[in-house]
Amino acid sequence: KVLWALINSSKEAFKKFDKDRSGSLSGFELRAALNSVGYLLNNNILNILMHRYGNKKAEIAFDDFVLCGIKLKTMIETFQRKKKADGAAITISFDDWIETTLYS
Repeated sequence: KVLWALINSSKEAFKKFDKDRSGSLSGFELRAALNSVGYLLNNNILNILMHRYGNKKAEIAFDDFVLCGIKLKTMIETFQRKKKADGAAITISFDDWIETTLYS
């Protein structure tokens, strides 16, 4: 149920911000789409996402956009669970980090 809701919200964001109707998102379109669903990311993170999920033309197809959103959601939720109540920093063991990144 949660996955289906994420796919539907991703579909709406993708359609709305694929301004040129190319079937993929450029870096600028990606930023706008992610912002619209609550992910306010810096340029470095957006660049990493584009390199990880984009193609050679620096565009992200819908399927990869969904995967990107799932990865971001999982990583943010993991951070939120592990952070201390008074700050934004976390301490994580190597094994915990590997487990988190392998299975998300």
